Formats: sequence, structure tokens, C-alpha cells
Amino acid sequence: MEQLTLTIPRMWADHHVLAVREALAAVGVHEVEASAVGTYVRLSFDPAATGRERILQALHDAGYDPEATIEFPQPPANAAQGSAWFAQGVRMTQTNRLDLEMSGDFRKY
Repeated sequence: MEQLTLTIPRMWADHHVLAVREALAAVGVHEVEASAVGTYVRLSFDPAATGRERILQALHDAGYDPEATIEFPQPPANAAQGSAWFAQGVRMTQTNRLDLEMSGDFRKY
């Protein structure tokens, strides 16, 4: 058994985790640990049944390319009007820990 760990930037929610697991199962990978919070997937596979290239191709075909980059949207054209709303550019929020405990990686699959 070979092991592989990949970072998948577009896997940020539970439905993405499920889609990645399905894509990997379709190419013969059955031992998968996927994290939407960490955006990674750790897997073990039998090199006689499938290979690294086939795994990467399956993820790419499913829309979860490990080498993909995420481009953040640009502020709208009216940002130059001097509005304070656009002064920061990127807004960040902090998620309540209790919300995390009731979803995502804390949920038992």
C-alpha cells in the first residue's frame, strides 16, 4: 500500500468532501481521510489496482485539482468612489467554535 497526501484548495465544505471521496472510490481508492477545514486528502492505495496519475486525473475530472489556485473576486468598479465599504478590500469573519463542532470535520461519517 502506498500513501499520498494532497492539498485540494477547492474542497471547503462537506459536499466537496463527499464528491472527492466518490471520485477516489471510482478509481479504486478505499482508504480516504478528507478534511474540508484543512483542505487536504490523505489516502492509501494499492499500486497494482490504481496509480498516482490515475488518482490525480480522477480528482481533476471531478473539479478538485490539487494544483488549482483560487482567485478571489476583485472589488466592483464603483470601489473607487471612496466608499469606506471598499477600503479594506478583503473581509474576514470568525466562525463560532460551536458552529464548527456541529458540522464539517467534527461530524462522524
